[in-house]
Amino acid sequence: MPEERGVARVWVYARQFYVVDPELGTDQAPDISDASNGLIAVAEDGAGILTGLTVGPVEVTVTTHQSEPPLEGDWDEVVETSFTSSTGSALVTSWEDGGVEDLPDLAAAGPGSYRMRVHARGRDAGRVEDSLGPDDDPVEMYLLQAWPAPAADEQVIRQTDQVGTEWRQL
Repeated sequence: MPEERGVARVWVYARQFYVVDPELGTDQAPDISDASNGLIAVAEDGAGILTGLTVGPVEVTVTTHQSEPPLEGDWDEVVETSFTSSTGSALVTSWEDGGVEDLPDLAAAGPGSYRMRVHARGRDAGRVEDSLGPDDDPVEMYLLQAWPAPAADEQVIRQTDQVGTEWRQL
């Protein structure tokens, strides 16, 4: 399994985007009220990532790894969690646009258990903007790192933005 990296603009709708098997659709994604960490909610074959922006583009970088990568610096929120892909496909997906073709599959080793570290920056700026048009530059950035690993407890690494604080208080 070679390591892969991709960067793309992802369209956010209703303050979220997803990691799902596009064949199963975004119905597989968990309810965002399950994101008690303020950043990501996970269920089998699905995850929902919470944004500050209600509607508009965000920049998402995906990297896949053979083993746990080093921590990246300078992010507002970082949460590491486990997910299971029963189908062997876990793609960044927009509710309106479907799977994002320029990003690698986070279930790069096929069906099984993975760790995913989600990093977020700029969600407070996204909340202030509320919505952006398709030609606007993203104000929010995300890094999703994934690697095969046994399921383990969620690990909150950093929580500093106001958007995350608001989600955690719901």
